[in-house]
Amino acid sequence: MTRASALLVALLMFVTACGAEDEPVLAGTELEPNFDVGRQSLPAVNRGGEDFAFRADEGELLLVYFAFTNCPDFCPTTLSDARFAYDELGERATDIDVAVVTIDPDRDTEEILTSYVEAFFPDGIALRTEDQDRLRETAFAFGADYRITENEEGETEVGHTTRLFAVDETGAMILSWPFGVTIDDYVNDFNILLDRIEAA
Repeated sequence: MTRASALLVALLMFVTACGAEDEPVLAGTELEPNFDVGRQSLPAVNRGGEDFAFRADEGELLLVYFAFTNCPDFCPTTLSDARFAYDELGERATDIDVAVVTIDPDRDTEEILTSYVEAFFPDGIALRTEDQDRLRETAFAFGADYRITENEEGETEVGHTTRLFAVDETGAMILSWPFGVTIDDYVNDFNILLDRIEAA
């Protein structure tokens, strides 16, 4: 290999390494193509019961979580961590809305759900419907699932997808996070997604 060739290879390696370092890394999962959830809507019980479409406001981000208020672990942990991350964003947090869908409307009344959601996010959107077909269709659009059964003691048991979802202004579900993502990872990803939105 000539000296000029060796220099060129070294330069290319340097440029490639720099590019890899500068590329932001997301902790969440990106889907290609994105799921289109913008055509789905559910009643927002703490906003006069009007239908809320799953689309972020222009230039902003919408977080969506399917939950139930009697959840002992996954739901409160995910919402608490998202709230801590939200607070760390400072003024930038105003560009993020949070919507929580109850998958257990029989026990989650409008009042119970509203109190639960607003305990985590005072401006959060509480979504509830007793139409199981509509609820199932909405969850399916996100790739989420849930089941409600009764055990031998007559107690209600609920299983559900524990992912948190991010939706943009077009109604595209652009990212999702599994349970257990750290607060720092949420902060990092929120900033990356907001940067992308601002640059678009």
